Amino acid sequence: MNRLYAVCSKMAYLYYKTFFKLEIIGIENVDSTQNYVICGNHLSNHDPFILGGVMPLQARFMSKKENFKYRIIGWFLDKVGVFPVDRDANDIKAIKTALTVLKGKDNLALFPEGHRNKGFEPLPVKGGLAMLAIRTKTPILPITIDSKFKLFSKIRVVYHKPVELSDYYEQKPDTDTLEKLSQKIIDGIYGEMIIYKP
Repeated sequence: MNRLYAVCSKMAYLYYKTFFKLEIIGIENVDSTQNYVICGNHLSNHDPFILGGVMPLQARFMSKKENFKYRIIGWFLDKVGVFPVDRDANDIKAIKTALTVLKGKDNLALFPEGHRNKGFEPLPVKGGLAMLAIRTKTPILPITIDSKFKLFSKIRVVYHKPVELSDYYEQKPDTDTLEKLSQKIIDGIYGEMIIYKP
């Protein structure tokens, strides 16, 4: 267990529990003995802190490389298990790190949209989410984060039932198939939103 992660997780939980109306739904869908590819929608800078605070398990987060440009912030992110990804390139190093995390039976958390979504519909996503799950035979745990993030307003966190892409485990799906599988999961995450919608 990453002790610094555990401390930060408790602090984040207390913050959101104190300053927002935190509602957690579907926690029974999370098996603490199983590792997952955890994915959520990306509405705000709050998202990774919310997930880190409410999830009943630790995860290695994938984060844009720009977050590492300041030495002290990069040092801190590294210490809590976050690793960088270049969103504008086919970042082989980040992919290898993600595969290593999952093959080691640790949890991987990512936001497949890549950028914050300022609209109400899911952004197009690449096939990385499905690819990582299939390559490592790991179930995907979709999570909806639903809020307008105004102080003392409600934040709904919805854990969906895990998705297993086991039909593809012994195959080598093409890029188009991987993108469609990933998009379907993101579409399902947005389908649970009720607060953020206009």
